[in-house]
Amino acid sequence: MKPLLTFSDIPSLLFDLLKQDKGSCLFFFLVGLILRGIPELVIAQYPVGYETITWYAPVITRFQEMSVFDVFAQTFRAGPLFYVMIWFGAAFSGAHAFLLLKVVAPLLYGCLAVSFFVFLRRGLRFEWKMAFTASLLLVFQVAALRLAWDRLRNILGLTFVFAALAMLKSNSRFKWPLVAGFAVLAVLSRDYVALILFVTVLGFAFLENKGRLISLISLTPAFAIFAVMVYPAELWLDYVSTGLYASASYLWTVQDILSIFAVCYLPLLPFVLKGFRRDHVLDPMVGLLLFGSLSVVVSPRFAVPGYQRWLVLLVFPFSIYAARGFERSRFLNKNNAKMLKAIVLVFILIGLGYSTGAFSYVGMLPNSYIAVNLVQSSIAWNQVDDVKDVLRWLDENAPTNSSVLAEERFYGWTLIYLKRANGDVEIVPYGAASPPWGALKQVLDDGFRWIYLIWYSDSNLEGFETIYSQNSVSIFQYEQQTASF
Repeated sequence: MKPLLTFSDIPSLLFDLLKQDKGSCLFFFLVGLILRGIPELVIAQYPVGYETITWYAPVITRFQEMSVFDVFAQTFRAGPLFYVMIWFGAAFSGAHAFLLLKVVAPLLYGCLAVSFFVFLRRGLRFEWKMAFTASLLLVFQVAALRLAWDRLRNILGLTFVFAALAMLKSNSRFKWPLVAGFAVLAVLSRDYVALILFVTVLGFAFLENKGRLISLISLTPAFAIFAVMVYPAELWLDYVSTGLYASASYLWTVQDILSIFAVCYLPLLPFVLKGFRRDHVLDPMVGLLLFGSLSVVVSPRFAVPGYQRWLVLLVFPFSIYAARGFERSRFLNKNNAKMLKAIVLVFILIGLGYSTGAFSYVGMLPNSYIAVNLVQSSIAWNQVDDVKDVLRWLDENAPTNSSVLAEERFYGWTLIYLKRANGDVEIVPYGAASPPWGALKQVLDDGFRWIYLIWYSDSNLEGFETIYSQNSVSIFQYEQQTASF
């Protein structure tokens, strides 16, 4: 009797499953989950990522003493949905903040991969092969993995953004209620990510010359929440002043933009240019992302904040253009299947190397935003114990009503491991790659007499004297009588 299923039948059955949308969704969820989960397994003790330690973990470690309403209220302007989800996870599991972050980050990346694929199939009406190719390209891109490394609220918000955009060309009677619901969830995840949805939906309605009023009505609840969440003062940024987050110089900023763009998109760029074409869904999105990325070049004293994050978000339309470039180059034809597989395999290997830390070209172009690989935190792993040691010393020796200046990469560690942080010792952060003078001026204006700085031991900053060191990390004290800035 012939068996119902033989070993040789399995590849064909798997491929048939993969060609169904449900099978593809499962595939991309698992790929995203595994790819983002690998660095968490490589580094077992701490969550990887810059913002995971700098901004997320310090907040989450205080959840035991907070109600869900406290969490929502205190994180509202930052995007409360992610924190509320984590609060419930902590309440039901009792897990430490580090473990929660290590588990949630891979799950979110898997969900984003699924949402993007569904958007391509339903929102852009791509055939399966095109949607699958574009999604596979995206999930292994350095820029997408950089987002998944630590921009967790962004990943959550983008998942809802693409879910909403998937409805744009739908004929369902629930289309606009779903868009409205996803928009609210997007804005509660991250305000500026929701801005992408607003611009894309309204831009699409305007370009299509239909549905303008209903699209505006559908987005009104999300608009209202957005207006309450946003700080008006944070709608623009002076990059060349002496503020807390000022850059080193205008030329440094321009060079940084070019470096980030090259690191993220240079391998993909020929296919992006080949596949670019006007599209009523993508045009408003790309316009906003380019404006956010390049406004600082045109107007450095009055620019959209965070050019780095806008640059990285270009990975979504660029992956789509690249897949179209493959199509125009006829790589999607059966006769060129080997060429397509070879090109996609190159990008898969780049993504795997970047995720695992096995190899990466990113370090060849230093920049302010793209980590060399995902197996990193805000500081080197061999410096964590040094940081703990100098903070322990500071806990024991800092006078009451002291202040500590902490550059972003040390800020989270200081909040977590300095027991007196923001009790009788004020912690003042300043931007990555920025000098401490803006933060110093702030604490001097506030009347602090005892001012400390946590920084690298081999540094020489005017007015600061080393008072305690542990290998590569030191505590510096500001000498007011001798310094000027």
